[in-house]
Amino acid sequence: MALLPSHLRWRDISALMSPSKYREALDAYSGLMEEAKYRLLTMNTALGGRTGLPKGAIREYCFLQLRMLCELIALGCLTAHGDLETGKLKEAYEADKIINRLELLHQDFYPYRATLDIERLSVSWHLDGFLMKKELVRLYRRCGDMLHRGSYKAMLSRGYENADIEEIRTWKKKIEDLLSCHAIFMADNRTMVIFRLNNEEGHVEWRTFEGERPV
Repeated sequence: MALLPSHLRWRDISALMSPSKYREALDAYSGLMEEAKYRLLTMNTALGGRTGLPKGAIREYCFLQLRMLCELIALGCLTAHGDLETGKLKEAYEADKIINRLELLHQDFYPYRATLDIERLSVSWHLDGFLMKKELVRLYRRCGDMLHRGSYKAMLSRGYENADIEEIRTWKKKIEDLLSCHAIFMADNRTMVIFRLNNEEGHVEWRTFEGERPV
């Protein structure tokens, strides 16, 4: 797993931030992350075998949640980078369309899995080991396929009562590995924001850092 240490290059400026163009966007992003957190929790219940539902119903429910999580991540990127000239893209909801268009505006818009040492206020971010940008697009389209009953040929081969749900666990873990603690690099190339889904009080928390990102 590739890991880039950054504690020598960045300083925490959260306490210094006066209301700015970023604060409103980052607070809105936090709201989307709260929703993502609860969607992941409902998947725990469904996958834990405590619902009494057949595996086919669990599969459909979880793929719906995965699709919504893809949209939340994409919309979150759009929200966090609200200073970009996104135009009509703000009317879109399709995760793949948002991801592909944002990349044209800011190549490094997508979040990275991060590690934050609270005591030392040091940050490291990962280059793999989480739901990558291309994987999100692939998962989003996979969800679209799974949320239809399918063609006649596919219908005969896709079981319901004994449906396979292991693929869902794999995708869910990739999303959790991304979102639990992640870094977003703003387009000004000076500001990095670290989000945690659960701080000590169980809430979404963000901190802003300023510095030079290594190439």
